[in-house]
Amino acid sequence: MAASCLLKRWCSTAATVTTKGTRWQRLINSRAGAWCRGLLSDYKEACREVVVGARERPLKASVYIGLLGGFYACYCTNPDDASFETSILETSNRLALLSPWIRNGTSDGHVQSLMKLRNEGRLRYARVGFASLTYYTDNDPVSSLYEAQCSVMSVPWAELPKRVLDVGFVGRWWVLHHKMKDYDINEEEFRHLPPALVATVPPSPQITEKNEKLHQDSLKAVVMDDESGVSDSIQKQEDTSVEGKQMSNTT
Repeated sequence: MAASCLLKRWCSTAATVTTKGTRWQRLINSRAGAWCRGLLSDYKEACREVVVGARERPLKASVYIGLLGGFYACYCTNPDDASFETSILETSNRLALLSPWIRNGTSDGHVQSLMKLRNEGRLRYARVGFASLTYYTDNDPVSSLYEAQCSVMSVPWAELPKRVLDVGFVGRWWVLHHKMKDYDINEEEFRHLPPALVATVPPSPQITEKNEKLHQDSLKAVVMDDESGVSDSIQKQEDTSVEGKQMSNTT
């Protein structure tokens, strides 16, 4: 009895394996299987040609690899809207530490306008391939105004170049970086200077370093030894006697 059950199970398992193998062979020989085999062979041939071409022309291959690596690095370092908001807050705090009298008017005005648009919710961000754009709109989309909710009255794409505020590329917002150059120099202070002072060439770094060193040396205490102290006292006595003789002669 047990032997007959075991024989039936073995026969059924063998039939199942035979059926599965038959189905697999049918799938391989079908149109889908032929298409997959052709696709794999094409990719294999393309990879082989790439390797052979790289060995024959290493300079061209290195240039292509460098371009692909550069595009990938630009894509990975493309800044997002959170980085732009962080940059605005950092520059605003940096300007807040300065007195209004020494702030650069261009830097201060640009950052203040960006902060106003941010507080009003009118800043927008768009990612364009390897770069990013920040532009402004007329209304906050969260508001319930008709102009903000109606799609017909939205800003057309033709006006986008006029509304662009900054361009992000390689992890930096370039317009904001350019505006913050010399942010602690107020150019209005030097506008009313005479032409002679305006045309004056600033000192070189070597001269500035030398003057700073001399200034630091002047703040140090004077150290005198015994011989120099005695000679200085004798010189002072001689000077005093000469002054006394001159005064007696004048009288």
